[in-house]
Amino acid sequence: MKTKIALLASTAIAAFALAAPVQAAGWYVSVLGGGNWNDDHSFFAATDTTVSADTLTWSSDNDTGFVVGGAVGMSFSQVASGLRAEVEVAYRQSNADGAWTTFTSIGGVSSGLLDYDFSNFSVLANAWYDFDIGGFKPYLGGGLGWAHAEADGDFTTGIPGPFEFEDDGFAWQLGAGINFDISPNVKLGVGYRYFDGPDIAVSGPVSFATGDLDNENHSVLVNVTFGM
Repeated sequence: MKTKIALLASTAIAAFALAAPVQAAGWYVSVLGGGNWNDDHSFFAATDTTVSADTLTWSSDNDTGFVVGGAVGMSFSQVASGLRAEVEVAYRQSNADGAWTTFTSIGGVSSGLLDYDFSNFSVLANAWYDFDIGGFKPYLGGGLGWAHAEADGDFTTGIPGPFEFEDDGFAWQLGAGINFDISPNVKLGVGYRYFDGPDIAVSGPVSFATGDLDNENHSVLVNVTFGM
């Protein structure tokens, strides 16, 4: 996690450092941050093996989390008025707590509580379309790319112990917002993102059964953009 945060911090520093020279070249840089809400996780899974017929029930509520990131992009108005494209790096995290229950034909029923951080580190190629209304620029669009997702925490009661489940793969987002001028070549914006990342396969502490934690996120963010 520290490595990911360091990468994001480096991205933000690089964005500020590049802001002045890129303005003249038609490029822009943006830094963003805000609140993130991950959909609650709940599933029932069962499996039959030669050793045991297992089930796993997992139910957890996700607290309000955060998103931070940065992007480097370029206007393509010469191709289509209002069109721009960018590469975005972002990190999302929220805390979740809930309960688990397992059943095995050998060990019977076990249950307990759990607590974990759910996070996504993503790299996306975005395309946005701006509508120029005086000093205001509403926009909409989306992006495609890759994300690494983690569920890192503990089974806190029942059969306590730490766990770390992770996966990576395809990710995408849709979004909209509005930017407005605060000074020459600097814009302040607010926006919404729906982000969908790779699901994470998890298991209980004493079960062969596995289920997936959905990875659907809703983010409300503020961004500052230089050079657009």
